[in-house]
Amino acid sequence: MKQLWILSLTSFFLILTACAPEAEISHVEEETDIHVFSEEDETAISFSALMSNQSERPSDELVLNWEVNDDEVLDLFSEPDLLEESESDSFSVDGGERFMVSETYLLEEAPEDPEALSGVIDGVVTNEDGEEVYRFTMDQVEEA
Repeated sequence: MKQLWILSLTSFFLILTACAPEAEISHVEEETDIHVFSEEDETAISFSALMSNQSERPSDELVLNWEVNDDEVLDLFSEPDLLEESESDSFSVDGGERFMVSETYLLEEAPEDPEALSGVIDGVVTNEDGEEVYRFTMDQVEEA
């Protein structure tokens, strides 16, 4: 009888754990943007995204990578392989909290029209297993 009781409690606990709410990762659009800045001979681009967890449960370890969906824009990067092979530092977001992620890359040349960058760069959030958790498109572009 005692074994049946322990087995029942264990099964109940496993069911509750499986049904627990997951972290709800998103980005804050007003605080997510692309910055293009030039200084003397160098031009750089910076991607900044404020990530948010809308649930009360903390997230697992996550990684945010950048995906450029336009070959002409990709050709602007001095080292496009860094984008494609990006292994960003992992992060987690506690329940109800936010976390800012920002990365900067050098460009071969400044884009003729920085607004052309809008809508062609995605932020892709993956978990430790490499599974996509959340995806968003960068729309705001600012020149400095």
